[in-house]
Amino acid sequence: MPHIHPHLNCAASMLLSKDECTLCKRVVSSSYLRRCLRCGKLYCIDCSMYTPEGYIICLNCARRQVSPRRFGTKYSQLSRYLLRRAMFTDRAVLPFAEIEGIIGDNLPLSASRDNEWWSNTRFTAQGRAWIDVGWNVESVDLQNRTVTIIRVAKPETKWKKKEKESKKTEFFKRPLRFPERKKPALPSKTKVALVQARARNIERQKMAGQPQQRGKFPTKSAYEKRLFKPEAKPSKASD
Repeated sequence: MPHIHPHLNCAASMLLSKDECTLCKRVVSSSYLRRCLRCGKLYCIDCSMYTPEGYIICLNCARRQVSPRRFGTKYSQLSRYLLRRAMFTDRAVLPFAEIEGIIGDNLPLSASRDNEWWSNTRFTAQGRAWIDVGWNVESVDLQNRTVTIIRVAKPETKWKKKEKESKKTEFFKRPLRFPERKKPALPSKTKVALVQARARNIERQKMAGQPQQRGKFPTKSAYEKRLFKPEAKPSKASD
């Protein structure tokens, strides 16, 4: 029997071993599978991609980076759906596929294999999703993949609205109030003195431009002086 090198024997065993990709559910050789360092899931080469920094991540982590952030838990959308459903019914038969469409994600494998996953307890995220809004799981059909949920009580709200006491307010007419007119403030003495001084300066400038007059009577113009000669004596009229 020929001797086989131990390293070649290990390589052959790796090629023969097969495993399932958790993302695409394909059974491939273990050499084509990698384990994600972020979520810890096994993924094949087709279910991987490069980040802008140059790292390799699985499609599950890439979807989380692209998808918007969720407020609350994974099953918060199921709670909102049951609140809207409580307006017109007290019983709901939901397929697993419809629940996955409501929450926008896949249910775990334990939801389709174990009935305890659907137990009415507050220690799990899915149990709080329907208990907090007043619903309980009545029965689960794993073969047909359906669950029956019934309404048992009104939803418990943490913050209760305080009932406002109705107060009767008497109608009364408010008196009309006109704004008080302020009396005009009197000018100060300094402003009055400045205005008077300005008026005097204007009068002085006007007087400076006119010729000065001596005596009580105003001076005669050159034309009047030629007409009337004070040295000339009037002639005697002939009888």
